[in-house]
Amino acid sequence: MENPKEKRLTKKDRPKPIDEEIIIPDDLVLISVTNPKGIITEVNEIFSQISGYSEDELAGSSHNVIRHPDMPKIMFKIVWDHIMDKENVMAVIKNLAKDGRYYWVVTDFVTQVDADRNIVNYTAYRRPVHDRVKQAIIPLYKALCAIEDVAGMDAAEKFLNDYFEERDTNYDDMVEEIIVKNCDKTAALGFGNHPEKTIKKMSKEKKQSLFNKLFGIS
Repeated sequence: MENPKEKRLTKKDRPKPIDEEIIIPDDLVLISVTNPKGIITEVNEIFSQISGYSEDELAGSSHNVIRHPDMPKIMFKIVWDHIMDKENVMAVIKNLAKDGRYYWVVTDFVTQVDADRNIVNYTAYRRPVHDRVKQAIIPLYKALCAIEDVAGMDAAEKFLNDYFEERDTNYDDMVEEIIVKNCDKTAALGFGNHPEKTIKKMSKEKKQSLFNKLFGIS
């Protein structure tokens, strides 16, 4: 994919949001690859179809172009902190399509490194999420956006840290618990009525394998 510099998209090119959701079929996976600065280098055909942008438009463009204004900035800071530390992280994200519609995904961010442990790129695998997952996360996102609008991202970060401390959890565990508790496939995998307790005891490798099964990734 190539995109002349003058055609590269940034957050200034984002469309005006409209209140209409794109429902993603359960078996689809949206994939994008970015360089260490967050510039898109590659996307799969499904990503292009759902977002409404052609591969040529996205190549060399900022990932900010699909950021929905309903997403609190602090959530992306958390994601970047993880992947820059070469840690995989999942996030429930509301994205903005080219026509102004929105779509919800759970995104698994993976950091690729070379033999010297230098970051080469970031790959994001996006899967559709159940309505129950969206409803579980929306109130928190609305509160964070409101705080950011009034007092800035530092205040939102403090609120979020207090939120986690009160619940004796962290971002990773919160997202995992929300997804597992609200995924219809969990019971079929033998996790019973309290899958979140089992998840907490798993290694990172076993968790990754589980989420691949939950979202149909081989």
